[in-house]
Amino acid sequence: MPAASTPPSVRNAENRTSIKRLTREHFALYRGYLDGVSVEQLHATYGDATTDVRATRRLIGLLRDTLSSAARRTRDVEATHLLRLRPGSIPERVAISAMPTLEAYRDAIDPNGFHSEAELLELYRAEYSRENAPLDRRISRNARLRRRQADALARMEASLVQAPQPDHPVSSWLEPAIASRLQRAHIYTLADLLGFIERRGHRWHTGIERVGPKAARRVIDWLSLHADSLGHTLSPRAVTPRRHLDSNDPALARPREFGIVPLEALDVPPELDGSAGTNRAKRSAPDGDFRTDLQALNAWLAGRQHSPHTVRAYRREAERLLLWAIHLRKKALSSLDTSDCTEYVEAFLKDPQPAAQWVGSAKIERTHPDWRPFIGGLSDRSRETARAILRAMCEWLVDRGYLKSNPFSRCTTIAIGPRIDVAGRSLSQHQWNTVVQASMRIRYSRQELRNFLAMQLAYATGLRRAELAASTTGQLFATMPSAAGSKRWQLLITGIGRPDRYIPIPDSVMEVVIASLQARGLPGNPAACAPDTPLLANFRTGQALTPDGVGQVFRRLLLGSEPVATRGFPAQKDACRNPSTHWIRHTHSHHALERGVDCREVQVRLGHAHLSTTRLYLKSAPASQGQSR
Repeated sequence: MPAASTPPSVRNAENRTSIKRLTREHFALYRGYLDGVSVEQLHATYGDATTDVRATRRLIGLLRDTLSSAARRTRDVEATHLLRLRPGSIPERVAISAMPTLEAYRDAIDPNGFHSEAELLELYRAEYSRENAPLDRRISRNARLRRRQADALARMEASLVQAPQPDHPVSSWLEPAIASRLQRAHIYTLADLLGFIERRGHRWHTGIERVGPKAARRVIDWLSLHADSLGHTLSPRAVTPRRHLDSNDPALARPREFGIVPLEALDVPPELDGSAGTNRAKRSAPDGDFRTDLQALNAWLAGRQHSPHTVRAYRREAERLLLWAIHLRKKALSSLDTSDCTEYVEAFLKDPQPAAQWVGSAKIERTHPDWRPFIGGLSDRSRETARAILRAMCEWLVDRGYLKSNPFSRCTTIAIGPRIDVAGRSLSQHQWNTVVQASMRIRYSRQELRNFLAMQLAYATGLRRAELAASTTGQLFATMPSAAGSKRWQLLITGIGRPDRYIPIPDSVMEVVIASLQARGLPGNPAACAPDTPLLANFRTGQALTPDGVGQVFRRLLLGSEPVATRGFPAQKDACRNPSTHWIRHTHSHHALERGVDCREVQVRLGHAHLSTTRLYLKSAPASQGQSR
């Protein structure tokens, strides 16, 4: 949608001498005024929320002058008079009274001398043609006058009202304060505003300074009211909170197009779709009859029976390679050779350029028009992971008879350090105690209790943040009571492609679990709760925290403890400013090994596939112990 070349000026309506653009809201306001509705009520219904009732009172006076002037220009004498009558000038019931003099009549209805002498005399004779009219005739006359007044306003509305158009400035229609804030965000016309809302979605107002949810709701309601004249109805995605839309909701679907878009929305032209790729095999296997590169990639992804996190990683790497090939290399994926793949891994992944086309924000969903394949250049480890995934993908395509050879087979392996860098990313016992003390309260709010439970549960189990986010009461199992008569609880973690893990939960942590459930209005016994009840829930909605939400909780807890942020890591102060969930996982591992827990038992708790990974914590133990001094 086009933007205005220069931002229009913003002026309050009550400071003008006339209103150049009359809307249906203006006429609704004045109709209520003529019907005797109080100015206070009119201000609450139609007024600018950033002003007081005096602004609406001035606007009513401005509307009276503007409508009377317009009626006078069209020689509508009746409308000129009737639209200036104040509420109560035409009562429902009247008493018989003496006919006033012409001067008294002038002072009563035309104190400002708006009418000429002839017009005033005509109105006077029409109203007082009979001095001693019966009461019922006066009532009938007043009813006719009220109908004539309403008809006059309707005539003026039909001839003067304007409907908003996409190229109209926002300052002509919206509240001055809101319009000025939109203009500061480079939103000058209604078309700009519609486009901005469609791009940003339901929370579009977060991109506008000092525009909150209530003001945003008023803007949305106004745009919806004038959808016909604007020629645009806001999509469900723009007006519905994201949490109310399923991932498969049609409102989130993107139209298929050729561009830097997700795989599910990508439309590849025939010359680049791989149907004539130079690296295509002559014959395909019976289960590998794919015509295009996109079909082959989707088949490879469909066969990846791994965790959702792993499937997303595979899709991400296949998607990036295909988009790079067709947009920058101008080749089909099935036409890439070893030199292409080497340049992709060693140069492009390290610094995707042009950044405006390839790099975006991590918080933007795939369904959003501002989605980009990258959030920045990849580290050596991430590039090596991408190379390994793509090599395996192309090997699968060779086995299925889709490719003649694997273009990644000769790409050089990128040298990287240990798989897990645990050095300097765990807390000493003293530091951990400091974090716990800073999080304890005499009386917890629901949010504070949830956060304290997250910290205690993570430290006691060493779970990953995704595993913590997915934990439910249905995964808690009580073992046989001990000699003391107390239950022993375990948490079942089901792994995809890996054996299940039963992780013991200390009694002190179970006490916090029970207190958290009760604070949410649920039974204190986990077995009495619905099996899908999340252990870590949003304290407002009751829904399970996302992995990112869990990460934010730990980040706030760790950064909120001054000794952790400022002591103990003199050589790594920059790293301490960005703690992650894995810090608690590493801390759990180090402390368990320091207490003499067997390395294989720690391996099972952490879910490591190889014991060598767990032994990395033993190698870094001296550094951890040195931090405690």
